[in-house]
Amino acid sequence: MPDAVRANKRYKATFESPTVPRSAFFRARAVPAGVRPSQQLKCSALLSHLRRFDLLADLPPAALQEVAADASVRACRRGEFLWHRGDAAKQVVLIDSGFVKMTRRDRDGTSKTYGLFGPGDSLGIFAFWAGMRYPSDAVALNKGVTLLVIDALKLTRLPDRYPVLAGKLQVEVIRFTEAFIDKIEIISAGTIPQRLAMLMMQLVNRYGVSRGREQAYLPICLPLEQIGEILGARIETVARCFAQWKRAGWLSTDAHGCHFTHLEKVRELLHSCSAHPVPA
Repeated sequence: MPDAVRANKRYKATFESPTVPRSAFFRARAVPAGVRPSQQLKCSALLSHLRRFDLLADLPPAALQEVAADASVRACRRGEFLWHRGDAAKQVVLIDSGFVKMTRRDRDGTSKTYGLFGPGDSLGIFAFWAGMRYPSDAVALNKGVTLLVIDALKLTRLPDRYPVLAGKLQVEVIRFTEAFIDKIEIISAGTIPQRLAMLMMQLVNRYGVSRGREQAYLPICLPLEQIGEILGARIETVARCFAQWKRAGWLSTDAHGCHFTHLEKVRELLHSCSAHPVPA
């Protein structure tokens, strides 16, 4: 079993399923950072939260205490920017709750989403590791986004004394890179229905809850606008695709998420050369 898949299974067992209703999402807008004071945890509670992350789970107590000594908790309002594209990469954030998207605007001012990250994920390691500035904006997608913020320089110095962390950091870099590869797979999947199928299968694999054979519940309900931003499609096109899936009995939705009753049909769509084209 690949390390990334094993880590994702661990996340599902460690982090509470993030039930995020459609109303929690919105068009990203600039909200001044620091409007809401960080919610600080007691040392013992902070250590417990840090150890839930695969990156830090196997560190000896002394090393974890070093991380906790310089860590802080940041509670973000929806629409708040964690950082902007081009900012110096100085922080690593661990997502304790909520969702964050990596996005940037093209020359026409159109926002494009390149990655969606949730509980158990880390952000910022890749940029610091590569010696570059943050390559995209990081935006809190919903209310209740809670982050554990760590000084990147201090974190990357720890492997000299705690070698177990070196491999963990490499896994996190690979996982972040895979998120961008996922985006390429979505755009390269073919027709809009096939792109949607690829996106949904990726989200189910990362955050879904199994309901039995070929059935799963995805406790996320992205708005059509956000899905269109990821797929490179119009809202109307995305709506027609979902309507077709619902009529076929593959999918039903509620205020909190998506219920898939025939995942095999979604997978078949990915490999179908005769997928019904839907104009973008």
